[in-house]
This record gives sequence, structure tokens and C-alpha cells, in this order.
Amino acid sequence: MSSEASGSHASEHSQEITDLSDTEVPEPAGSPDFYSAKTSISSTPTTDYFPETEEELYDDEPSDLPAIPINYNRGRRASVSAESMAPSKDKDYVKVVVPKTDEQRQRIEASIANNFLFKNLDEEQYKDVIDAMVEKRVLKGEDVIKQGGIGDFFYVVETGTFDVYVSKNNDVPELVNSYEPGGSFGELALMYNAPRAATIVATSDAVLWALDRITFRRILMENTSRKRRMYESFLSEVTILVSLEPYERQKIADALESLYYEDNELVIKQGDIGNNFYLIESGEARVTKVDENGIEHEFPGLNKGDYFGELALLNNRPRAVNIRAKGRLKVATLGKKAFVRLLGPVVDILKRNSDNYETITRNVQQGEISSLKQ
Repeated sequence: MSSEASGSHASEHSQEITDLSDTEVPEPAGSPDFYSAKTSISSTPTTDYFPETEEELYDDEPSDLPAIPINYNRGRRASVSAESMAPSKDKDYVKVVVPKTDEQRQRIEASIANNFLFKNLDEEQYKDVIDAMVEKRVLKGEDVIKQGGIGDFFYVVETGTFDVYVSKNNDVPELVNSYEPGGSFGELALMYNAPRAATIVATSDAVLWALDRITFRRILMENTSRKRRMYESFLSEVTILVSLEPYERQKIADALESLYYEDNELVIKQGDIGNNFYLIESGEARVTKVDENGIEHEFPGLNKGDYFGELALLNNRPRAVNIRAKGRLKVATLGKKAFVRLLGPVVDILKRNSDNYETITRNVQQGEISSLKQ
């Protein structure tokens, strides 16, 4: 029995000064070697390209979807129409509100708290998601969704476990993944109007929270579109990214996540392992470094459009400086895997830039730090 079938409700001076080693300081802004370099791009842009899994969209998020070896559209990635990604424009849409107790709302909030799909929703959107979700209880052995079926719901696991099976060319289904509480599934079919890519079976009695197709598309996809537009505009102003094609900046925009820091709050700490790349969206940041004698040195600050954190990712080195918010600070972050994959065309520029750090360090030690403020 399929529970889905039975459900009715549904910058100029910002080049890496934060990862300086004891002999590393950033190259002065405006270096002809830094911004004039262009890297050839082998990929062919297409206005119809869309990622086929969350791992492509959010490479550093804890993806709850398997890398499903689906056959439909494989090798025809441009065949997914742009319209299928467009949020619903139905002016007659009425918000779905399923009555819930306070206890149920708390359970939903706990279930979706760490789900990447909900991270960037505003308060109203978050409330709309919780309002629209409906509780579904399933029994051990029950199929929640079936491969090839029509997708009507997106599911978040509150309790229980599930196995994911994929059948290739009508062969015996193969176990490819499993889900536990906090996991989610079912979004791809709703995002792309595609058949279900896998069969998901409950391996224990379980409780799911289901979000109907229309609400999912209106809230989550409109939020994704809004986030993409906001970040694309911001990324177009980041000097190091000017060599990228628009579609490449679009993929970066999809993978970025905003974080806020209050005045004097630590963003990165000297000596820590680096796992993220940062772009300043708004506000200012202070840069300091403690030398071997325990003396703290301050470097030129960072502003909107500046970036930091790349050397720790490129060279697997500990963070070499401290970065603190100067007033309220908003940054966009990109994890290590996404950084390497999505910023490939500019990685060589970033690496080449690091070759000049030792010379500039000597200048800084001699008091010639004004060049860093160009």
C-alpha cells in the first residue's frame, strides 16, 4: 500500500589575508597578475541546465538523497524545461493550514531544524511550511513512494527508518540509501515534474510529515528563486568572480548560505581547521594575527564584496588569522567541496596570488601596509 496514494492533504583588497601563515600576507589589490588572468571554461552553458540531485545544488549539505542512477533524462540534461523549475504563479492560491496542537508543531520544528531545504526561509515561510504539513503514519514494510510514480508530496522523517531502492532497466531493485529521523525525500519529483526516481520502503513503523506539491513549490522554490536572484546580483560585484560565466555564478548562488555575526563575534579563529570560504554581503570585519611572541597585529579590514578563507581550503592549512565582525556582519559561505567544484575556474588565480604573499609579508613587517588598502 502506498501512503502517498492514500493521502488527501496534503574586492579589491580581500584576497586571502585570513589564511596567512607566518610568512604569508595577501597580494595588494589591483595586481595585474591577479585580476587579468582568465581561465578557460570547458563546460558548455545552457539555459536549460538544472542539477539532478541535491548533491549538485548543495554539495556540502548533508544530502538526504542518494546519487540515484536514474535512466530518464540521463544524457539529456538540457531536456528539463526551465518552466518546470519556475515557482507557481497561481494568483488564486490559498494557503493550506492543517490544524495542529502545540506539541505537533514542536515535533515538526524538531524534525526540520537541520534540513538544508528550510535553512533560508523567513519566519512567515517557515510558519507556512509547518501549517501545511500533515502527519502520516506508516507501517513497517509499507511503500511510501514507488519508482516511476507521480510525486504529490515531500516527506520529512520524524520517527522510524526507511530504505531506498532503485531498479535499473527493470532489474531487481538495488538498495542505494536509507533514511533516519530528520531525513527528507521526495523533492526531486516535485521540483522537476519528473517520475519518482526510487522506491522508499518503511523498515519500521514510522511517522512522516508530508508537504503537498503546491505548497512545496510555492514556498521552497520561490525562496530558492529569490535567494538565487539576490546572490547572483551580489556575486556579479565580486571582482574575483568576474571571469565566470553567468550560469557558473548561478550555480554558486544556489550553493551559498547566509550567516550573521554580531559586533566583535568571531567568524574564524587562528589555528582552526578551515572548512568554509566566505564572501562579505554587508558590514565590515576586523583581521588580526597573533605572532609567536603573543603580540597581536591588525591588518586592513574587510568590506562588502571581500572574500576570505580560501587558502585553508586550497592548501589544507590551519586558519592563520582571526576574523571578527565589526558591527553587524552578514557573510555568504561555501563549504570546501562546493568551493573546489564550483570555483574551479578561479582556483588557479587564487593559488597564483598566494605566490606573492611572502614578499608582502616583509613589507607589512616594515610598516608598509598602505599598499594593502588600494
